Amino acid sequence: MPVKTIISDDLIDIEQHFRVAAGPGAGKTHWLVNHIKNVLHNSTRLQKTRAVACITYTNVAAETIIQRLQLASSRVEVSTIHAFLYKHIVKPYLSFIDTKHGLNIEKVEGHDDTILSNYSLLKDWKTNTNQRRITDDTAVVEAIKAARWRFNTNGELEVRPDRPYKANNYSIRTISYLEYKKLAWQKGILHHDDVLFFSYELIKNNPFIISVIRAKFPYFFIDEFQDTNPIQTYIIEQIGQSETIIGVIGDKAQSIYGFQGAKPDNFDSVQLQNLNTLQIQANRRSTIAIINLLNSIRNDITQTPVRNDIGDKPIVIVNNPVSALAIAQAIIGQETIHSITRLNITSNLIRKSLSAASTNGNLLEKITDIDKPSQSNNYRSKVIQGFIKATEWAQEGRYKEALAELDKVFKHKSKNERAKDNLKYIITLCEKYDSFKTKKLYEYFLIIRNELNVDISDLRTGAGKNFYENHTYQELALCVRIPEDNGLHRTIHKSKGAEFNNVLVALTEEKDIDFLIKPNLQLEDHRVSYVAISRAKNRLFISVPTLSSTNRVALEQKGFVIQ
Repeated sequence: MPVKTIISDDLIDIEQHFRVAAGPGAGKTHWLVNHIKNVLHNSTRLQKTRAVACITYTNVAAETIIQRLQLASSRVEVSTIHAFLYKHIVKPYLSFIDTKHGLNIEKVEGHDDTILSNYSLLKDWKTNTNQRRITDDTAVVEAIKAARWRFNTNGELEVRPDRPYKANNYSIRTISYLEYKKLAWQKGILHHDDVLFFSYELIKNNPFIISVIRAKFPYFFIDEFQDTNPIQTYIIEQIGQSETIIGVIGDKAQSIYGFQGAKPDNFDSVQLQNLNTLQIQANRRSTIAIINLLNSIRNDITQTPVRNDIGDKPIVIVNNPVSALAIAQAIIGQETIHSITRLNITSNLIRKSLSAASTNGNLLEKITDIDKPSQSNNYRSKVIQGFIKATEWAQEGRYKEALAELDKVFKHKSKNERAKDNLKYIITLCEKYDSFKTKKLYEYFLIIRNELNVDISDLRTGAGKNFYENHTYQELALCVRIPEDNGLHRTIHKSKGAEFNNVLVALTEEKDIDFLIKPNLQLEDHRVSYVAISRAKNRLFISVPTLSSTNRVALEQKGFVIQ
């Protein structure tokens, strides 16, 4: 079917499946909200018990759509795909799940992404999979975190990472990822990815469930469809086989969640009968100078500017991110600038105004592998790890998340005791923050143990003691991931869907500018960087630590100003 070009205010047939492709700043959310309102106003298939389902990728995006729908949102269920599937498929039909999976349905209380990594569980995992020779628990946890449910060549689901992982130079067996799942399920623990697996299993074995979904939701729209994975696509296609109208909106050039199984081709390959294929070519967000740069990177959509504003040429600043931000701020004066980075640790460096760090982003996780008071207990390291996260979140004003983290650390206490103690801990650590933030981690440990009177064993000798004395609190604090927010400094994945007047994109290495000089959007690294620069409305700055004379000439030929 030919592609039809529309603008963000155009209305289309509400009773036909559709796919809308649009680049950054095209007004996808604006168009989707208008389409939903059109459905609510004109559909004859909506009654009191039927609603429109609108699936978004993040909670922030869901809140944005709800705000724009205003009163109409009462007839629209807006949520993430995992929340929707858990609410309407997994939770109500838990008892239908095949007993062979060993899921303890009595203990299931929602879903999250917290990987179980206590010593006893990992010990059972090693025993059950005959991998007792593996001692590097950090590597095991990293591998488990990377594992996702995927279709194999036989069309069956299996859980595995997208590449082989090793621990102590031993390859982790593929079958052992399923063993981890079974151990977690025995405890009633569901990870986000398990919601997809059990939704797939339930609708495959109980087709009536899809009929119930169709009866509830005659319209089912998915924003940012390029971020879905094949399991989600399968479920959506099943829903759209009859009665329910499916609509997908997205941009395959902005597919940046490959680590979660998303592939750009999913957007083009969705199979729905009489699919209406549409495209929005306008860019309502950026200046002409920025749009010209975006167009030079891709060839499938040529965006046309809506704003009649040529704008300033993009600027490349050769410096570290913190210094680059200061230079950019001097150029724009009193205006606000947002920094966008690939790595969480770089974002934290900018947030704390630190020019460089000798640590790596996994140091906080390593503490639980190195600091083991005994072969059967890593409680001390879990406590310290939890306190560091809570301390940093509190420093960012995220007190709810800070208290929730300490709740997980002290879940053996009563609810009232946790509430009282955790609040006291947070207040004390915030008051003392300046006294320990640049000191050795050991001094922070002493505050937790001796001043807060937290019951953890002493540090005397060995690898644990060395770790605490050889690393600073700040090194581990830089590894903490700040929860999704509206801050000035974000990672690229957290800035997805946002737009800012002035943007500094901080690249990690000089080779990262390849997406500008030799663009190839088949590479996810290039798509990630493309998403970053497309957040800018008025001024775009890109920082890079070094720049060769060859690359300098290439960037100047592309229209960049080099600082």
